[in-house]
Amino acid sequence: MKKLLRLVPVILIIMGVVLASFGGATAQDDQLVFSIVSHGGVGNPFWITVIKGMDDACALLSADCEWLSDPVDNIDDMAGYWDAALARENDGIGTTVPNPEVIRDAVNRANEAGIPVIVLNTADPNAGTPDALPTLFYIGANEFLGGRSNANRVLAAAAEAGVTITKGVCPIQEVGHSGLEARCAGVRSVFDEAGIPLDDLTINNDATASAGTLADYFTANPDTNAAFFLGPTPASSFNLYLQEAGRGAGEIYATTHDTSAEIYQMIQDGLLLQAIDQQPYLQGFETIMWLYLNSQFELAPGGDILTGPGVIDLNNVEAIIELTAAGYR
Repeated sequence: MKKLLRLVPVILIIMGVVLASFGGATAQDDQLVFSIVSHGGVGNPFWITVIKGMDDACALLSADCEWLSDPVDNIDDMAGYWDAALARENDGIGTTVPNPEVIRDAVNRANEAGIPVIVLNTADPNAGTPDALPTLFYIGANEFLGGRSNANRVLAAAAEAGVTITKGVCPIQEVGHSGLEARCAGVRSVFDEAGIPLDDLTINNDATASAGTLADYFTANPDTNAAFFLGPTPASSFNLYLQEAGRGAGEIYATTHDTSAEIYQMIQDGLLLQAIDQQPYLQGFETIMWLYLNSQFELAPGGDILTGPGVIDLNNVEAIIELTAAGYR
């Protein structure tokens, strides 16, 4: 528990955010206003941790902050949420970029108005090209490397057990989401190197419906013995499928991304080899802190800030469970 009590001060020291040296946000004549526009929200357990990071940073700064998103997941409606953010006359805005074209006009308007914009969680797929959105930098994981980590872990675990991986599947719950596509691309790069086929499979964020899709897939593809899930709800659908199909640990070599209590239990039960953790708390916390530093003092890091990939497996899952209970993982 002492580790939990020290967490926020350590983050502040690492970032070089010593509020007293800047006079603190409370020294400003007006309350600072920040918004984060996202493609997902409180209905998805992943985003609750990101939102906590935002809320904690805003409390430290005494800032007026708002999370703007669909309750679960919706990329197309991000333009409307961006309009709501711009109406708040923000000092800075954070945004995910699963599809840059949906929010391009709004981000351009923020740029024209001199409002700093930081990308979090889902990077601009056009970053580094002339088509990149006019934003400062990215705070989040390298999703491609996360996919590679999961693929390599599956191949290593199978080899250790004397099992040959014959085919894999990468179910994607939000087709067109650049971050999820990058995760599958990372898996595919490893499987291509190993000469192992990898199927794409479209599911959704309804765990029950997706469990049925998985059942149909595995019935039609009995040679598939590796699966790469891309988030908490897909992991839930896999767990439900295993229960309904009467399948157990070791029959399908599987991994996932992100965190949930169910994912931790699946790791402990041997149903998942590992989960890639992108430290979502940091994505919300650091986005607000850097919006503050940039809007008030023109400060910025020398490049993107990577919060992952990190690995959660049997070696550290118990510690992560404790940190999750406190809202930080």
